[in-house]
Amino acid sequence: MDRHELPAPFAALADLAGEPTVERAQALSRALKAVPDLSAWIREQRQLTVRSLLDMPQHTAKLLSGPLEVTPQRVYDIAAGHRATENRRTAAAKASTD
Repeated sequence: MDRHELPAPFAALADLAGEPTVERAQALSRALKAVPDLSAWIREQRQLTVRSLLDMPQHTAKLLSGPLEVTPQRVYDIAAGHRATENRRTAAAKASTD
């Protein structure tokens, strides 16, 4: 899958409203199975976008943190590709060993 291409099962979702059919159920099942692909694609696109914005002189992590509703540190984490769930798991694991 090209990193700029939306995962294929989601392109047809708009056409899935309507009469219940076996084909509709199959397409919905494929879409549900591909949700991790969609999440990965969205995270990748967000990372590329935030990284590009931070490369522009008019944008800083502090300025982007408001519209993104995150802390400035989280802006840097997003740009670096760090996932919040991984950060929470790491913190929880560290806390349980202390």
